[in-house]
Order: sequence, then C-alpha cells, then structure tokens
Amino acid sequence: MLNTISPYITKDEPFGPIDSIDIDSNDLGALKLLFEQHNWTYKNLRNRPSIIIGRRGSGKTYYLRSVFFDKQYDFYTEIRTARVLGQMARVIQRMTKDAVFPETVSELWETVLWISVFSEVRKSSLLSEDDLYVISAYLESINVHDSGSVDSVLLNLAAMLDDEMNKNPSGEVAEILRGYGRITFDNAKSVVVDGFEKSKKTFVILMDSLDDFQLDIDSVARSLQGLLKLVGSMNKPRDVVDVRFCIPAEIYHRFLKISSNPNKDFRRALKLQWTAGEMVLLGAQRLMFYLALYYQDFLKSIFPLDLTKRADALKLFQAVLPEKITNQSGFQEETMSYILRHTQLLPRHFLMLLNSIFKNPNGTQRFTPFPVSEDRILSGVRQVEEFMIGEIFVAFKPTYPTAEETCKRCLPELGHKFTMGDLHRVFTRHGKAVFESDSLFEFQRMLLEIGAVGRVIPGKEKDVYIKGNFEYTVSHELVLSQDDELCVHPLFSGIFHGSGRQERPVYPYGSVLEDEDYRESFDD
Repeated sequence: MLNTISPYITKDEPFGPIDSIDIDSNDLGALKLLFEQHNWTYKNLRNRPSIIIGRRGSGKTYYLRSVFFDKQYDFYTEIRTARVLGQMARVIQRMTKDAVFPETVSELWETVLWISVFSEVRKSSLLSEDDLYVISAYLESINVHDSGSVDSVLLNLAAMLDDEMNKNPSGEVAEILRGYGRITFDNAKSVVVDGFEKSKKTFVILMDSLDDFQLDIDSVARSLQGLLKLVGSMNKPRDVVDVRFCIPAEIYHRFLKISSNPNKDFRRALKLQWTAGEMVLLGAQRLMFYLALYYQDFLKSIFPLDLTKRADALKLFQAVLPEKITNQSGFQEETMSYILRHTQLLPRHFLMLLNSIFKNPNGTQRFTPFPVSEDRILSGVRQVEEFMIGEIFVAFKPTYPTAEETCKRCLPELGHKFTMGDLHRVFTRHGKAVFESDSLFEFQRMLLEIGAVGRVIPGKEKDVYIKGNFEYTVSHELVLSQDDELCVHPLFSGIFHGSGRQERPVYPYGSVLEDEDYRESFDD
C-alpha cells in the first residue's frame, strides 16, 4: 500500500497533491487510497447525478474520476470538454442562418455522445458478432473507421461534419448523423442498449469542467443550452448509459440563465459542498499515510485509530498539532479551528494549508518534529494565503474581472466587522473608480459571491470571535438589509488588512467542528 502512494505523499507535499489531475489516471491504486469516501457527496453519487456543480478546489474532477475505481459503472469514456464543445460551437455557428432550437442542438449532442459510446463498446466483448456489425456499419457510414481513442473518433466526426456542411450549408446536421441508409443511429443505439440490459452492464460519459467556458460567445452558449437539455434528460432510473458533466459553481447562475428550462435541466444536479468534519477526515487519511511513510514508530505509538470516525481523526491531528495557538492579533484559538477558518471549506484550501504547515518540518528526519510549532502553523498559513486568494479571483474572473483590484482598494478600509453604511462609503470613495460599475448592489454581489464578505449572525458573537454566514454555505444568494452587520473572511483580511489591527477573529459558519451541517437546512 505504501509503495502505491509514496510517489505522491512526500516530504515536500506531506498531504499529497492538491489536484487529482496530478495523480496518473492509470494509477488506480493511488487514486483509490487518496480518495476519502466517508462524506455526504460520495454517498449522493449513488443517486447518479447528471451534473456536478462545484467551486474550484471542491473536488469535481476527483468525483468525476471516482468511476475509475469504485465499480459503480462497468464502462466509461472521458471526453475532452473543451475540444468537443469547440467543435459543436463551430457547427452551431454555421447553422445560425436559420432558427436553431434547443431541441435541435440537444439531439445533435445526443448523437455525438452516443457515438463515443459506440466506439468504446466496439472494443469490448459485450456484443455479439451480428450486433457488432450493426455498430461498425453505422460508424463507418459517418467516417469513424477505427477503434482509436474517443478524441480521434470525435475528430473524425468533426471533419465529416465540416465536409458535409461545405457541400450542403443548409443541411440538417443532426439528420446527417442519424443516417439515411440501411443502418441508422437509432438501430445502433437500440443494439447497444439491448446489450447493456441483457448483460446488466452500465456505461457513463465523463465531461470535466473548464476554467473558462467563454459563455459570452453566442455559439458556445447555444451549444451549452442544448447540452444542458440533454444531460437533464439522462440518468433516469432505467437508463443504462449515464453522463456526468461538471460545471463551476462560480458561474452556476450564468448556466441557469443559459438553460431553456432550469427546473428540468438541473433536476439531477449535485452540488459539491463540504463540512469541517469531512475535511478533517480527508486530512487525517493523508496524515496517516505521511506518518506511515516517514514516522512509523510515532504512528505506532498512537494507533489503533479508526480514521473513518471524526473523534479518532481529531486524535491523530491532536498528536501532531498543539491544542491551541495565539493568533497574530493576540487572541488564543484552537489550532484546528484556526486552520479551518482560513479555508472556504474547499478540500484544496485545506490540503494547501496542511502541506505548507507540515512541509519539511525542521528540515530533518532524525527526530520526530511533533507537535508542530506555533510559529510554523502561523507562517504556514501566511505563506499560501495569497495563492489561495489568487485562485479565487481567477475562478471568478469571467464574472468579475476587476474583483482583485477592487478588493485591494476597498478591503483595507474595512474592519473585521462593519456596517452597510461603512460599505457604501468605501465603495463611493475607493471602489467605483476600479469596479467599472456605479452599482452598489453589484459591488455587494461581487463581495458576497467570491466569499470576501459575509453577514454577521445575530446572537452568535462572543468576546473572542465574530460569527459570520458566507454565501458558499447557503443554497441561495445572501440578501442584505440596511440593518445587517457584515464581516470580512479571514483569508481576505489576512491579505488586505494591516498587521497592526487587534481585532477579534471571524469564524465563518461551518468552519467549526461543532457547527451543524449547513447542507441539512437547504431548501430543495
């Protein structure tokens, strides 16, 4: 087991890669070992969501790739979203001389995605020779001549569509792919569905998210509208071919506007959100591997532990971290709470912080460097805060291109806690010049959406901390009133506030282990 993960759990990255893409997709043993399954999201994957919504760093790609090892499906194919979306957008662009309906685009997407299924099934022993003939004959008729990768299949398909549209610009693209000959798309699809049903096998099509979907391009938006319509109709109880399509939560509201029927298109969507307790389980799993590789005797002294239980996961952390630390403002905090409140409840944030804190502790392996020093924890958090903030700004750049510069101008002028009047004054004096909008409401929306500002929870304040609700832990947009008090998220105050202020720390709701699971209060 340790040999499997040793390339990934190192002295430089004690908690392993922060991005699952850094783990070789063929290294199934490592993918499975580093994947924490005891959480709400993984359990809900059994409901076969067709859309997975998550912020950058929430684990979208990891959950997409969990089919590599969890045996939920017998077959899968992974489609490069950027490539196929670009090809579809070009087709749509050439179709726009006539009316293009979402149903037409959805039908085109259905044909394209099923062709990728056909090409994979053709390589397997699932079908009889007669059924394989039907599949091969159909694929040959649309210029898919071999059993190469799905990328080459879709490339051949794109070349054929370009050629057909050059010959007949007003031709129905979907009809071309459906086929006019003796063996049609419907024949091929029926053969594959029957084969899956008889053998009790299932298939899933994987489509990962993109950093920038370029939604402002009309042909891209139309293509996505059709894709959303298709995926919303898939993954029904009796279906044998499913789809998992990932979209970024940072632009989820823009996808809702693109959709021709959001209630139908997103009815089988799963939103990736984490609790502090779940992140502790994830961290403890990685910590156990790190100790097993580099500090075996120390690990033996604190085992046995059941790291699927939160209490035991905390015991493991308590063995390597001091119980409490004194923060930069002189307030004493529980160490794990201090670390967790500097995240936006994203696994990537938590792993980045832990890697920074534990990286090469004391630079030697000759003695056990635990508990980690208080200075190491404080400096470890400081060293990655700016990088974490930068990732947030990049993720929201398609929606708020001036967010970073606006925060630089405005947040230093605000305390950890402030009023709506303070926010209005700061926007007028410092924000308008760089935000590229005179709207106070849009300014507030930006700060709330990126998680820089939250609403103070009445009655939850203590002498030693401020409790705030941030939009990433609610199922809807936070709506502010003039009487609300607001607070700055610790990540943002760490970067944009002066070091001389002695202010109470802000605890985002959900970042304390004792907080209730905020997902249980969501209205579906």
